[in-house]
Amino acid sequence: MILFLFSGCFSALFAVVAELAVFSFLPSGADPWHLSVGAVLGFSAFLSFALVAIIEEGLKLSVLARQSRSLPLASLRISSILFGFGFAMAEIALASLTAGKGILIPIPAMLGIILLHITTSFLYGAAVSDGKILLKSALIFGIVAHFTYDVILAFI
Repeated sequence: MILFLFSGCFSALFAVVAELAVFSFLPSGADPWHLSVGAVLGFSAFLSFALVAIIEEGLKLSVLARQSRSLPLASLRISSILFGFGFAMAEIALASLTAGKGILIPIPAMLGIILLHITTSFLYGAAVSDGKILLKSALIFGIVAHFTYDVILAFI
């Protein structure tokens, strides 16, 4: 089960690499890390938030689905929570490092990241054993929840 914690951390790091690769092909300033407050309502912000949500949630679902093949259902749900916590911890660490102030990001943002990633990972862990239709619904919910969270966070 502890493998899922480390897997979540490494998945978050891979997601950042994938995001940087995708945003390197977009115009300058289209990445979510450099959006101005006035640009949050623009198309580039919408595209940025959507891409981040799709990359992160798609990666989480695919890694959890791959790792879950050998686990019983009860163990999978606990493991998916650990995976989400590991993903969130890596994201918080990266966000704190890039904040440039040498301190952690604000507590509400930190709690939101933890809650978002644990919830969506748990949802994916629960949906893995129930078939493709539920997996697609879980992924759509995860992307919408992540997108909504990023938009809300941009206004704070």
